[in-house]
Amino acid sequence: MLDICIIGAGASGLAAAVTAAGKQKNNSVMIIEKKDVPGRKLAATGNGKCNLTNIHCTDVNDTLLFFEELGVYTRTDGEGRVYPYCSQAKDVVYTLVNAAESAGVEIRTDCTVEKIEKKDNCFRIKTNKESITAKKILIATGGKAAPQFGTSGDGYAIAKSFGHTVARLAPVLTGIEVHEDLKMLKGVRVKALVKLLKDGSVIQEEAGEVQFNEDGISGICVMNLSRFIKLEDGEAFAEGIRRYSAEIDFLPEVGHEQLENMLIKRMQLDLGSPENLLISILPQQLRRYIFDTLNVASAQKIDLCKLTEAVKCFRLGITGTKGWKVAQCTAGGVKLDEINMDTMESRIVDDLYFAGEVIDYDGPCGGYNLQNAWITGIKAGKAMADVL
Repeated sequence: MLDICIIGAGASGLAAAVTAAGKQKNNSVMIIEKKDVPGRKLAATGNGKCNLTNIHCTDVNDTLLFFEELGVYTRTDGEGRVYPYCSQAKDVVYTLVNAAESAGVEIRTDCTVEKIEKKDNCFRIKTNKESITAKKILIATGGKAAPQFGTSGDGYAIAKSFGHTVARLAPVLTGIEVHEDLKMLKGVRVKALVKLLKDGSVIQEEAGEVQFNEDGISGICVMNLSRFIKLEDGEAFAEGIRRYSAEIDFLPEVGHEQLENMLIKRMQLDLGSPENLLISILPQQLRRYIFDTLNVASAQKIDLCKLTEAVKCFRLGITGTKGWKVAQCTAGGVKLDEINMDTMESRIVDDLYFAGEVIDYDGPCGGYNLQNAWITGIKAGKAMADVL
């Protein structure tokens, strides 16, 4: 019988295995991974650069110490994001896998869990290959985001089978789809302030670069806002999503009255076509889109109030977010109040642990979600090895 069985060889599972096996050598530890190699999603994170954590995260020093002890040399950028110095995610995966195997962890790949049940104070894990028995078990299967890397939501079914509650799941840190036809703006990138509205009221806003595509908008600021598009339990998607809209301010440093006065002065200049009233303020494609929308034929017929509104309050009706395949993270998951967050042990079933994206946590871009994976894995590893 195993001492510890970990389901999932992602960031949290590998961190837990290294911690559990490294702290107390007499623990037998196994990782079960459904993909052919461990760390598939981790190897792709941060466009292959692996944004490990952020210096503004809670418990970041524990994570930095963990990697320092493994020999991972890091650097921090101007926004607090921490990377391996070489910016190679594959090196992080190699280091973790090597550390786990060196500590005696057995990693079984191409192994899919079909059923888990607890009998006689131990867990019986049925896989596509064999049955395994373990005293303690960690669910570190990830969420549903990026299923091409093996994160297809398996852990939620396991959690439910043991009586846990799973908060409504949604793909986040992804682009937002809109009603409007934005084909004309495909490829445009512009600095702006984006506001997310629910029932007409602003609930969140963030500045950054907005990227337009034919059916919506993206960019880090937009991806961060996608976390706040949340449907209520039991609320139909069509009903819930229509409550949301986006408003873009392309000139946040300038007030409405100041912009209108600027446009009045520009009308006195010979700038050529009407859309050139916004020359050097907005990219050409965006200028043209706004004037086409306003249906302006000549400079003399421009309604400066409406033009100012179009620049400062560019409205878009939200129809949804980009799906699981392109999302970076999962919103929702195993409810936190059902987990002891100091040890990551279930409050419902003894010796059952959870770590990483499977729990109900999602953070902004910039290393916060990997930090959650590392620290919950480290906590679970310590607790399972009884070295708290």
